[in-house]
Amino acid sequence: MADPQERDFPSLEDDIFAVAHNVEVEQGQAQPRIRLDSARAQDFAERARALGSRDIGATAAGFGMFVFVDAVMMWAPLMMSRRPSLLPQFVTLLVLAFGLGGLLVWKVGGRWKPFGVGMMLAWVFLTLVSVGFLTGLSVTL
Repeated sequence: MADPQERDFPSLEDDIFAVAHNVEVEQGQAQPRIRLDSARAQDFAERARALGSRDIGATAAGFGMFVFVDAVMMWAPLMMSRRPSLLPQFVTLLVLAFGLGGLLVWKVGGRWKPFGVGMMLAWVFLTLVSVGFLTGLSVTL
C-alpha cells in the first residue's frame, strides 16, 4: 500500500494516462507541418489526368509484342528434351526489353514512350510469373 503522505503526488499511471489540462493552440493561419512542393504535385496530377486510352493502348501493345517475341524465341528451347543453354535467348530478350525499350522511353519519347514501358513491364512480368523460365533467367534443368 502507498503511504498516506504520498497521495498528493501523481503516480506513474497518472502521468502516462493523464489528460492534458492545457491544450496549446498556435495562433495564426493553420498550415500543414509537412510542406509539399506544389509544382511537382500539380505536374504529377496533370500527367495522371492526361494519361489516356492511347497511352494505355501503346503500353498494352508493347507488352503484347514482347510476349509474342518471347514465345517465339523460347518455344523451341523449352520444348526440347535436352535443353541447351538459354544464355543467348536471355541476352537477346534482355537487350530487346531494356535496350530497345529504354531507348524508346528515354531517347525517342513521344508516343513511343509507353510502348517501351510495356516491353520492360512484360519482361519483368514474364520473369516473375514463370520463375525465369520464359526469359532464360533460371538455371536449366
